[in-house]
Amino acid sequence: MLFLYILVHLAGSLVAFDTTTEYYTVPVSGKCVLTCYVAEVRSFKVLWQKIDRPIVGGNQTNVQQQEQLTLIAFDGIVYSNKDHYRLESDYVGSYNLIIDRVNEDDQGEYQCQINTEPRKTKRIFLTVQVPPRIVDFRPNPPLHSIRAGSSLTLSCRAEGTPMPQIRWRIRDVDMNQADLLPPDNSNIWFIPSISNTFPRTVECIADNGVLPASNRIFTINVEYAPVVILNNDLIQTEQYQNVTIECHALSRPFARITWEKNGKMIEKNKMSNTRVNQTMTTSRLTIQMNNNDDLGQYHCIAENIHGRMEAIVHVLQESMQGIKHETKHRHSKHNSSRISTNRLLTITHPIRLSTTTNVYSERDIHISSSSYRLLKTHSL
Repeated sequence: MLFLYILVHLAGSLVAFDTTTEYYTVPVSGKCVLTCYVAEVRSFKVLWQKIDRPIVGGNQTNVQQQEQLTLIAFDGIVYSNKDHYRLESDYVGSYNLIIDRVNEDDQGEYQCQINTEPRKTKRIFLTVQVPPRIVDFRPNPPLHSIRAGSSLTLSCRAEGTPMPQIRWRIRDVDMNQADLLPPDNSNIWFIPSISNTFPRTVECIADNGVLPASNRIFTINVEYAPVVILNNDLIQTEQYQNVTIECHALSRPFARITWEKNGKMIEKNKMSNTRVNQTMTTSRLTIQMNNNDDLGQYHCIAENIHGRMEAIVHVLQESMQGIKHETKHRHSKHNSSRISTNRLLTITHPIRLSTTTNVYSERDIHISSSSYRLLKTHSL
């Protein structure tokens, strides 16, 4: 018996077997060839097996590792998942294992063994690259409706191999604004106080170098009380002429604009309201100057669910000179920003009046660039 053992041991030592540990990286759904070289195999048998080390008791304090062995092939015969595994050998000593349509479960350690005494083993570690995917249990892209000044948390969690990196992208906005600086490689973006200039769409992109990348679009509706802007708050005209005064309201949701004079609401057929874009509504009131009762203060009132704001337009007769020019803004419910543009619009026969002009800018009134450009166009 001892002699027989020595013969087997010597025979096994003469077998040329590459035991170098190798590492393979393959994209999911690809084809993988795990190589194993045995020269002079003689009467020995080649075995392929897979070793899985699942984590058990993940919710327990003590997390243990267990090895699970899966026999794939032995002595040229595939025993496990024949549609997935196949063998490839040749006369020079290659005993390769081929995996078709690699999936995530194929990741792990593989061993090619020859039953010599002692047994010889070649270890191969397979990593399966998986494109990133954003984990979200909601079927539709998230929609956030939030009040200006409130805090907002955007969350974007992704899976994949290797672990994806997260980046946030905002298009067509001024990235110099403080609240528009997204974090680097963080799946959480916390905005402590959101402004009404915050972009409507934000994109979360997960990328790990394996195509395709994954993205998620967040739609954000920042709601706020109306801000009323006048092109002119002092208008001079003559009797029997038509005068059109204009009022802009920036808000979300849209503001309802009405006009009042002497505490009474003006009939709707004398005015027209137009929605210019997603946040701005423009109202025009046409006045037929029949007598002095048509002169005076006209109140433009804008209101939505978050508040109310009004501004006053003074309509004066041309001959009235040396008047005291004053613009008043009244607010209720919420403190909206005050914007006044005191300009003189002369209909006929220019005369000199003392006026002041307050120039408003996009930054002063905190509106979007598109609304500001439209507003400038209407003001010309």
